[in-house]
Amino acid sequence: MGTAGPPGDEDGRALLRLLPADGSPADSEQARRTLGWTRQRWAGACLRLEEQRRVLSGQGHGETIRRDLTAVPPEFRPACGRPGTHVTVRQVPVTVPNAVCDLTGVSLSFPGRGGATVPARPGSAIGNSKGFQVMVDSRTRDVTITVTGTPGNA
Repeated sequence: MGTAGPPGDEDGRALLRLLPADGSPADSEQARRTLGWTRQRWAGACLRLEEQRRVLSGQGHGETIRRDLTAVPPEFRPACGRPGTHVTVRQVPVTVPNAVCDLTGVSLSFPGRGGATVPARPGSAIGNSKGFQVMVDSRTRDVTITVTGTPGNA
């Protein structure tokens, strides 16, 4: 689900892999124990990911941590990391950052314009005759959805 932090930030990647893709909360203490990290190592990874706006976390007992999906439009959030799900896009153009929401394999549609499934290959673009287009950035893997032309006349 994208990379976390600068190259070599294995802690950030490990923590993100552990968190639910849809932004559901996870128990911070249980997650830290699962990773086998000290409190200091946990706090450092959380801080780096918070600064990058990739997680929302608390540090105390009973706190939770979750992916920060505030940069992801609400209709996409339940589909993050869930290939095979469907999203009806509400507004275009829209770009969904892969670093926090992997839409690979998700079916997208826009009313009156049809749809497409987000391809796995970076740099891919898919369009249809109704003007619906899905593009996957070759570097970031961000997904951009656009609609061109008039309905039925792209």
